[in-house]
Formats: sequence, C-alpha cells, structure tokens
Amino acid sequence: MERAEATGDDCAVLDCPGWGTLLVTTDSVIDGVHARWHVDGPGAFGYKAIARGLSDIAAMAGEPRWAVLAACLPHDVTEEEAQALYAGAERAGCKLVGGDTAFGPTPYAVGTVIGKAHRKGPVLRSGARVGDWIVVTGPLGGSLASGKHKTFVPRVAEARELHETCDLSAMIDVSDGLSTDLHHILRASRVGARVDAAAIPRTEGATLGNALDDGEDYELLATVRPGPLPPFATRIGVVTAKDAILVHPDGREEPLVARGYEHGR
Repeated sequence: MERAEATGDDCAVLDCPGWGTLLVTTDSVIDGVHARWHVDGPGAFGYKAIARGLSDIAAMAGEPRWAVLAACLPHDVTEEEAQALYAGAERAGCKLVGGDTAFGPTPYAVGTVIGKAHRKGPVLRSGARVGDWIVVTGPLGGSLASGKHKTFVPRVAEARELHETCDLSAMIDVSDGLSTDLHHILRASRVGARVDAAAIPRTEGATLGNALDDGEDYELLATVRPGPLPPFATRIGVVTAKDAILVHPDGREEPLVARGYEHGR
C-alpha cells in the first residue's frame, strides 16, 4: 500500500498497488437512534448497517466488493433473531465476508464496506466548479415517517451511470438532509449555490422543509457540467462563486441554511 488517505469524504481512499484504489467506510446502527430493535426487528439493523456503507461507496461512484458486520446483541437474543440480523446484512447486496458478535444492554450493529474506485477515479466532495449543475437522483423528504430509511436501495448503479455518462465533479449521499449535505459540498469545494425550490423532487406528502431538512433519504446529490442527464437525475440548481441561496417560485430569495437531521439530537 503506497497511500492511505482519510479524505473527509464519505470513504477513506487507499491506493493499493496490484489492487487499484480501494474505498473503505464504516457505519453504525444504534437501537433508538437509527432503528428500534424490538419494533423494526434485527433484520432491519443488519440491512441498514450495510446499506449505509453501500450508499457511502455510491457517493464516491465506487463498486462495493466486501462487507463485514459487527454487532452487539441483547442478552436475551434468540438464535432466530441473530440469524435474521445477518440475513438482513446479506440482503443489502454486498458479499459478507466476516464479522463479530458480542452481548450488551444496547443493541447495535457496525457495518464496514470495502469497494473499488471507478476507473475514472473516486468522486470527492471538493470538485464542484462554478457553473456546474446541481442534481439529485430521486425524491426527498419523509424517509423517517414512511420507513424508507430502513428499506432504501443504495444508488450504486445510478452513481456509476452518472460517472460514465456525465462530467461529474462532486457527489455525496443525502443522509443528513439536502440543506446540510449540499453545504458539505460547497464548503469542501469553496463555492456557493442557487437552488430552485420548485425543482426539488419530493416524496408524496413531503413539504419543501421535509425535502430540505429531513435526512435519511440516501439519494445522491451531485454536481455536473451542463449537458445531457440520465432520466433519474433532476437538476435543482447551479453552483455559484459564493453563498447558498434558495429561490422560491415567486422569485423570493433567502439564504439556504443547513438545518438537516442530526441523529440522536
């Protein structure tokens, strides 16, 4: 291994001669914070622990290869519940190659996912350029209320198509809310943005506030050079030199403030 870099992005980037560039990420699912053991079930814990990692790999346009799951199980766990946890992890769609179990008062699961970077290289948060379009891969808002946060499908294929068909400059998965995650890109790239409120795709019943701030959507938020877009990508704004501005349908403008979802707060 020649270089190990914690980029501040969704994954650590590892340059490994003979292997290429590897992407590594770890995510946790804690009872009462990310899911509820006795309500959602152990399968949801296992699935989300790995699916969140797959979403991180997708955010850098990588290809997931292997996953490892470590879990803390309640003392009264049954064999069926333990099996359901790991079955849920495997259902996420990445090869599970190992893990560990322990017992304690608070159930949680920690998923580690390793992937390979795209041949064009990993997509970072820091590449957005003035004039780039801002796009999202699907509707936003209401994920916690609807339960989508437990069943979402990581946008791995969509990320690959964006990287192969567009001039993709920056990307992140929307886990903390559009308003907050867009600011992550803007801060890393040292740019601003104008976002068209009417263009933001929303899930049925979601308000603009939901779409901006709810979080746990796990769609992709990307910046691309102007040009043809895949059918799943919706243009919602443009990268500017400074400031983040939300433009309402009546032309009214206001600062786009990061008010996204914070786990456990």
